[in-house]
Amino acid sequence: MKMLLTVDRIRAIVSDARTEKDIELSLRSHKIKFSYDTSAGFMAFRIPARSGSVLVYRTCSRSAPFRAIVAAPAVYPYPLPRFAWDD
Repeated sequence: MKMLLTVDRIRAIVSDARTEKDIELSLRSHKIKFSYDTSAGFMAFRIPARSGSVLVYRTCSRSAPFRAIVAAPAVYPYPLPRFAWDD
Protein backbone atom coordinates (compact mmCIF):
# COMPACT_ATOMS: atom_id res chain seq x y z
CA MET A 1 0.00 0.00 0.00
CA LYS A 2 1.32 3.44 -0.88
CA MET A 3 1.94 5.77 2.05
CA LEU A 4 -0.11 8.99 2.07
CA LEU A 5 2.17 11.90 2.84
CA THR A 6 0.93 14.98 4.62
CA VAL A 7 2.73 18.02 6.00
CA ASP A 8 2.26 16.79 9.57
CA ARG A 9 3.79 13.41 8.75
CA ILE A 10 6.83 15.05 7.14
CA ARG A 11 7.18 17.41 10.12
CA ALA A 12 7.27 14.39 12.41
CA ILE A 13 9.93 12.70 10.29
CA VAL A 14 12.26 15.72 10.16
CA SER A 15 11.54 17.09 13.64
CA ASP A 16 14.76 15.84 15.25
CA ALA A 17 17.09 16.53 12.29
CA ARG A 18 20.07 18.78 12.95
CA THR A 19 21.60 18.92 9.46
CA GLU A 20 20.50 18.61 5.86
CA LYS A 21 22.22 15.23 5.69
CA ASP A 22 20.04 14.00 8.59
CA ILE A 23 16.94 14.99 6.63
CA GLU A 24 18.22 13.29 3.51
CA LEU A 25 18.97 10.04 5.37
CA SER A 26 15.64 10.16 7.19
CA LEU A 27 13.65 10.65 3.98
CA ARG A 28 15.56 7.87 2.25
CA SER A 29 15.04 5.47 5.17
CA HIS A 30 11.28 6.11 4.97
CA LYS A 31 11.46 5.69 1.15
CA ILE A 32 10.05 9.16 0.51
CA LYS A 33 10.83 10.70 -2.87
CA PHE A 34 12.35 14.19 -2.74
CA SER A 35 14.37 16.62 -4.79
CA TYR A 36 16.54 19.60 -4.02
CA ASP A 37 15.17 23.06 -4.78
CA THR A 38 17.12 26.33 -4.90
CA SER A 39 14.63 28.42 -6.86
CA ALA A 40 13.80 30.60 -3.82
CA GLY A 41 17.43 31.52 -3.19
CA PHE A 42 18.10 28.97 -0.46
CA MET A 43 18.48 25.21 -0.37
CA ALA A 44 15.27 23.31 0.36
CA PHE A 45 13.90 19.81 -0.05
CA ARG A 46 10.81 19.53 -2.27
CA ILE A 47 8.62 16.55 -1.42
CA PRO A 48 5.52 15.62 -3.44
CA ALA A 49 2.61 15.07 -1.04
CA ARG A 50 -1.18 14.85 -1.00
CA SER A 51 -1.77 18.57 -0.65
CA GLY A 52 0.87 19.60 -3.20
CA SER A 53 4.60 20.00 -2.84
CA VAL A 54 6.06 20.36 0.64
CA LEU A 55 9.18 22.45 1.19
CA VAL A 56 11.52 21.62 4.05
CA TYR A 57 14.09 24.32 4.76
CA ARG A 58 16.13 25.83 7.59
CA THR A 59 14.50 28.93 9.07
CA CYS A 60 17.32 31.32 10.07
CA SER A 61 20.73 29.99 10.87
CA ARG A 62 22.54 26.68 11.18
CA SER A 63 21.30 26.26 14.76
CA ALA A 64 17.66 27.04 13.92
CA PRO A 65 15.15 24.21 13.38
CA PHE A 66 13.85 23.09 10.01
CA ARG A 67 10.42 24.11 8.79
CA ALA A 68 8.02 22.13 6.61
CA ILE A 69 5.42 24.10 4.65
CA VAL A 70 3.14 23.52 1.70
CA ALA A 71 4.59 25.24 -1.35
CA ALA A 72 2.26 27.79 -2.87
CA PRO A 73 1.05 26.89 -6.36
CA ALA A 74 2.34 28.94 -9.23
CA VAL A 75 0.18 31.99 -9.91
CA TYR A 76 0.41 34.00 -13.10
CA PRO A 77 0.56 37.78 -12.58
CA TYR A 78 -1.67 38.35 -15.60
CA PRO A 79 -4.42 36.33 -17.27
CA LEU A 80 -3.20 33.96 -19.92
CA PRO A 81 -4.46 34.64 -23.44
CA ARG A 82 -7.06 32.24 -24.74
CA PHE A 83 -7.08 31.44 -28.40
CA ALA A 84 -10.08 29.89 -30.08
CA TRP A 85 -8.81 28.42 -33.33
CA ASP A 86 -11.55 25.83 -33.73
CA ASP A 87 -14.60 28.09 -33.30
